[in-house]
Amino acid sequence: YEHDTNAVYTVDGANWGVGSRISWIGNDKVGVGSNEIIESENNSYIKTKLFFGKSEHPAYATITLDPKDNGTKVSWVFENDFGYNIFYRYFGLVLEDMIAPDYEKGLQNLKRYVESLPIYDYSNISMVETRAERVYTYAAQTNVQPAEITAAITVAYGKIMDFINTNNIGINGTPKIINKSLSADVYQFLAAIPVEDNSLPDETGMVRSGSTYEGKAVRLVHTGSYNNFQQSYDVLAAYIQQNNLTHNGNSWEDFITDPATVNEENLITYIFQPIKKALIKP
Repeated sequence: YEHDTNAVYTVDGANWGVGSRISWIGNDKVGVGSNEIIESENNSYIKTKLFFGKSEHPAYATITLDPKDNGTKVSWVFENDFGYNIFYRYFGLVLEDMIAPDYEKGLQNLKRYVESLPIYDYSNISMVETRAERVYTYAAQTNVQPAEITAAITVAYGKIMDFINTNNIGINGTPKIINKSLSADVYQFLAAIPVEDNSLPDETGMVRSGSTYEGKAVRLVHTGSYNNFQQSYDVLAAYIQQNNLTHNGNSWEDFITDPATVNEENLITYIFQPIKKALIKP
């Protein structure tokens, strides 16, 4: 980036991981090229394939993470096979001197960035593709006191269940809370229950049919009390910010276990945040 602040970068291919690619066009020093992830193992290494200019022969770069007692050793290796071309082999003799400073600088920048980040455990977060579910929903509003929120959610689920049971509609998934808005005083949400068929309308208009979000999302697995949701949302927000992701709709909670049958410390809740494809920051 420093060699050409006007260079143009394009991201395509997969949204993350293997198959994700960045291409660039810049001045004579930056040139034209692309870099694509071809191998990746979580917390271990990333291998990429690079093309420079009009060359049809790729080079390869591998970033390896080696855990140590007080940190992680990061290695960045560049590989290129120059074959039997005399010119390319001669060029290879001086290539290390040309790229080594940029690699060293890149590692130092990575070190500074990582050490500036807050310390969070992201092991319970993953990127997922969600599928739409047919649901019946009930809209509610309450103040932000935990006891009042719990009471409002209980009432909302009760309204949906009364409608479902009265009309013998089959349930087809776990209950959800879709967060609509939150201020200092007011919390608005949709209670939602997936069903086999949501074509039957509620004549009162209180229970409504709909579909859940379908697409890319970040999912956090929350274990334990619902009262600790805010801590998980803080971790989720940090992950989204650090990975340069953009929100793409309302977050929601998916209650995997039933608090009536599972101890509070063992409750499992999936927290989802819809996202857009990451943008490139210089």
